[in-house]
Amino acid sequence: MELPKQLAKEHVESDVREALERESIELCAGSEISIPLLELTSELREQIFYAKSLGEVTIGYESIEKYLLHELRGLQKVDNQTGRVSRLLIVTNDGSSRFYRELEFLHKKQGGRVLICRLDVDSAIMGGILALKKTLVKAVLLNRRTSVANVLRSLLGKKDEDSTKAPSSTTRRTS
Repeated sequence: MELPKQLAKEHVESDVREALERESIELCAGSEISIPLLELTSELREQIFYAKSLGEVTIGYESIEKYLLHELRGLQKVDNQTGRVSRLLIVTNDGSSRFYRELEFLHKKQGGRVLICRLDVDSAIMGGILALKKTLVKAVLLNRRTSVANVLRSLLGKKDEDSTKAPSSTTRRTS
């Protein structure tokens, strides 16, 4: 996976890659695709909200699918398809099996330009992060390179004080 150029310019690309590879999970049961599993930190929360306040997010799977399809068609017309990550799709941990299978299909269709990560929170908390009280949000797409880089860079920050629990003896990492 090629991360955004901005991270290489800032000399943090290898650190971000390491953070993304720290813990992973199968996209869906029986999937050959594993995705990064992220813990919510105050820095990550702030960057997701900031991207939303700039209008640089698309919310909800159907809207995301349409947005990415239109973008892909445009890229195909100008023959400008790279494997570099330019979009970040963050999903919650409470989706159905069907939802995660649809994400697997989306991942295969979009290629390396869309990085899918699972944030270890439920859809109510994701709605709260986006200041959409009482709205369940299972999927958020960061659709601008700057916001993608900001969110990925936030993975390098310190964890919240209350989430510094000892690591468990079992890991969800898949190979």
